[in-house]
Amino acid sequence: MSNIKPVSNSFLQGLGIKEAIGVSLAGMGPTLAMNLNPQEPSQHVGRLIPLVFLLSTVLVIMVAWCFARLSRLHPNAGSAFGFVSAVMGPRAGIFAGWALLGSYLCFGMVGISGFGLFRSDLAAKFHPAHHPSVFFFTLMGALIVAVLSVTVARLAALALITLEGIAVTVMLALSAAVIWQVLHGHGPQGDPPIRDLFIPSSGISPSAISLALSFGFLSFAGFEMVATMGEEVKRPTFTIPRVLVGTVIGGGVVYTIVTTAEVLGFGTDAAGMAHFAASRSLLGDLGGMYFGKWCGDLLDILATFSALGCGLASVMGASRVLFAMLRELAPSSRLARLSAGGSSPVLASLCVIGAAFAGYATMKVVFHAGGSVPFFWASTLGVLGLLVAYLLVVLSAGISFLRDPATEGQWKIVIPVIAAVVIGYTLWVNLYPVQQGGYGVIPWIVLGWCLLPVFLIGAGMIRR
Repeated sequence: MSNIKPVSNSFLQGLGIKEAIGVSLAGMGPTLAMNLNPQEPSQHVGRLIPLVFLLSTVLVIMVAWCFARLSRLHPNAGSAFGFVSAVMGPRAGIFAGWALLGSYLCFGMVGISGFGLFRSDLAAKFHPAHHPSVFFFTLMGALIVAVLSVTVARLAALALITLEGIAVTVMLALSAAVIWQVLHGHGPQGDPPIRDLFIPSSGISPSAISLALSFGFLSFAGFEMVATMGEEVKRPTFTIPRVLVGTVIGGGVVYTIVTTAEVLGFGTDAAGMAHFAASRSLLGDLGGMYFGKWCGDLLDILATFSALGCGLASVMGASRVLFAMLRELAPSSRLARLSAGGSSPVLASLCVIGAAFAGYATMKVVFHAGGSVPFFWASTLGVLGLLVAYLLVVLSAGISFLRDPATEGQWKIVIPVIAAVVIGYTLWVNLYPVQQGGYGVIPWIVLGWCLLPVFLIGAGMIRR
């Protein structure tokens, strides 16, 4: 067994269920996800986007169940690092924590680059003659996130739930209105084939659906960030498991409704799906198409705040994983210390946001990634790293379940088993066959990152 520290008073435990929901919800960034994530899987499965998100919901609920079980048994600030260490041993825990840390760093890039994209688009609409670059706005987003990430955790969490709560409410209202319009003959097709959005045709292979599921997982990615607040939330063994599962169920309902509205709103024929795949802001374009420019601008503004919330939640999660790992591996490190008030790991937070912006700048300057390319590269890097961490967590949940002689309902072991099989298959289809361009290289970058602590342990540079 690991000597991972249990919940202690090192943090100020002042977060309630409302703030915990805020961290989980903002980590998912639902408004940002529904603006930019469905386009890529549409190239694999066409109009079956709602089916992809429905299947993703079922699978992520299984993963959430595993996180909930382990967060109830082993609450800590390191999430997967602490969970896996407690069950499979410290070396496996380091591997899981490192994968999770890299994933959250990438999602920090996703948040700030998403902010830069949407803020730049808004600037171009209101000041077409002259406006700052996407790079400038991304830097602005990184600075805002840096300031918010070092504030008292409770205030940051309240900001997160406020931003996302407003955005999700407006997004659902728009989706309901668009579906109503389409069903009353005001869409691009007179008889919308809703059933075709959920029933695969013979031309859609299981591997294509699995590739699309990567972006389904991406849209839920971050729900588990609340597990890193195990030393800050009141009654963590009660609150965190319920927030984990509840957020995924609620998010799945929202995603299925919204993607249905998006696909129907753009049209399910070839022209509609081409327009869908080319969109840089699905909700903004959808609002503009059906209710005018003001609605599209409003959705873009809300997506900007959603991106900011996603970046903030990612930095909060990454900083706590980094803090927890260094507290165990290098307790004398300054990054393993809290602020004077004991409310947050300030230096770790600043280190994380600095690394996230440096990663974005590298993609932008060194690899000449323009437009939304940094967003999608960072998204793919992040979700593949997260799947590795998820795989270790669900295996740990299964092992802990088998070790508990008092466990009732032995059939529940199928939950981590199914989750592990699906995650493993999804990782495999991203590795083979090799995809074209940067997406063919990204899986190997993730593999190299995940294997780095293995080499360091083998070389004796990390001793556990």
